[in-house]
Amino acid sequence: MSLKNSFITNVWSFFTSLKLAIIILIIISITSIVGTIIPQNEAPAVYLRFYKPSTYELMRLLDIDNMYHSWWFITLLTLFTLNLICCSLNRFPAFWRMITQKGRDLDEALLRTLPLKKTHRLKSFDRQAWEKLIGTVKKHLPVKSAILTPSGVYQLFAEGGKFSRFGFYITHFGIVFIIIGGILGNLGYQGFMQVVEGSSNDTMVLKGTSLEKKLDFAIRCDDFQVTFYEGGTRPKEYTSDLTIIEGGKEVVKKRIKVNDPMQYKGVWIYQSSYGTTSGGGSLTLGVNMRAAASQTKQYQAAVGDRFALDETGYEVEVKRFVPDFSLGQNNQVVSRSQELKNPAAQIALFKDGSLLEEQWIFKNFPDFHGTGTGPYRFSLLNVSLKEYTGLQLTRDPGVWVVWLGCALLCLGCYMICFLSHQRLWIRVEPAQGAVTLTMAGTSSKNMPAFSQTFDRLQKQLKESDKTGVNP
Repeated sequence: MSLKNSFITNVWSFFTSLKLAIIILIIISITSIVGTIIPQNEAPAVYLRFYKPSTYELMRLLDIDNMYHSWWFITLLTLFTLNLICCSLNRFPAFWRMITQKGRDLDEALLRTLPLKKTHRLKSFDRQAWEKLIGTVKKHLPVKSAILTPSGVYQLFAEGGKFSRFGFYITHFGIVFIIIGGILGNLGYQGFMQVVEGSSNDTMVLKGTSLEKKLDFAIRCDDFQVTFYEGGTRPKEYTSDLTIIEGGKEVVKKRIKVNDPMQYKGVWIYQSSYGTTSGGGSLTLGVNMRAAASQTKQYQAAVGDRFALDETGYEVEVKRFVPDFSLGQNNQVVSRSQELKNPAAQIALFKDGSLLEEQWIFKNFPDFHGTGTGPYRFSLLNVSLKEYTGLQLTRDPGVWVVWLGCALLCLGCYMICFLSHQRLWIRVEPAQGAVTLTMAGTSSKNMPAFSQTFDRLQKQLKESDKTGVNP
C-alpha cells in the first residue's frame, strides 16, 4: 500500500471511529455544563464580582464567557458533524445493497436464519388457490414477487416498510442540519436599538457589548402607544408603528407588539421595551434673581443645550435629565423608572464661559434648589418629552436550516420508532402425496407485533383451505 493510500485510510478510519464520536460527545456535554453554570455574554463587572482578575483573563482568553461562539466549541461541533457524515457514508454501501436486493427464494439455508416459521399441509393446491393465497397476503403486506418455478414449487415474497430503514440516515442528517444551522447562526447578530417617536435610526448596539453596528436600512417610529392596567402603572400592551426606509424610500410598514415582530431582509425586529427621552423634546425652565423677587422668565431647552440669560454674561446648560430621580449606590443619580414620577434636571451656570455651579432642580419640589449659591434661582416648570420604542434586532441566517434539521430529526425518529421493515416468504410444494405450505418472516423491529400479524395470516390461510389438515 502506498504512503498516500495509507494516509487516506488512516484519516478515513479516524473520522469513522465510534470512539471519536463518544469522546466528542463527552467533551461537548462537559463544556455545556460549564456554559450553563458560568453566565454567558455578561459585562466584565459581573464576572469580576465572582472571580479574580487573573481567572477572568484566563476565561476571556479561552472564550469561556462566550463559549458557544468560541472557535474551539465550533471546532468540536464540526468534528462531530464530520464524524456523523463519515460514519453514515461508511455504512451506506451495505445498507443500499440490503434495500435494493430482490427477495430470494425461500430455501432451507434462508429458512434456518428466519425467526418466524410455520408449516402445514394441504390436501390439494391449484392455480385458483394460489391466486386466493396472493389476495390474502396482499391484505397484510405488498407482494413483490409470486412465481411458479419449473419444478412446480410456488414461491411468494412480500415486503413492507423497506424505506423505514432510511430513518437512521434521516435522523443523522437532521442532527447535521441542526449543527450546521447553529454554526451559521454565528454569522448573524443580535442587538438593541432605541427609536424616538417621529424619528429614525439605523444603528444598533450589539448584545453583550458596547459595539455599534450600522444597518443598510433605517427604522422610523411613526407612532408609539402604551396602555396600562386599570388603576396601576404596569403596562398592559405597547405597540410601535414602524417604517423601513432604504435608499431614501419607504419600503415596509407594520405595527409591531410583543410577540408579533416584523421581518425585513432576514432581520427580525421585536418590540422589546419603551421609555421617555428628552431627545426631540424640551424642558421649560424658570429663572429669576435670587437676591430680590423678580418676575420668572421662562426658557425652552433640551438636554445638551446652552442658552444665555439675556445680556448678563451668564449662560445655562442643561446637562442631564432623569424622569424618576433617585440616588443609587455611592449616591449616584439614577432613574427608578421611565415614567415622569419625579422628573429632575441637572443644570450648570456659566459666567463668561467659566463654570460657576451645578445643581439639580425638581419639578415636584419647586422650592428645593440644592446648594445653589449663584445669583439666579432655577425651577423646572414643565417637561415635554417624546417616547422612544426599544427594539431588539436579530439576524440568524441558520434558523431555517435548524428548522429543516428539526423536521428531519422528527421524521427520522418517527420512522425509527414506529415503522419497521417486514418481510414474508411463502413456499408451496408437493411433498409425499400432499402439498406443504411453508411460511417464514422477519421484521427489523417490534417483532412481537409482526409475530401477531404473522400468526393471524397463517390462520387465515389455513381457514381458506377447506381441505387442509394440521401437520
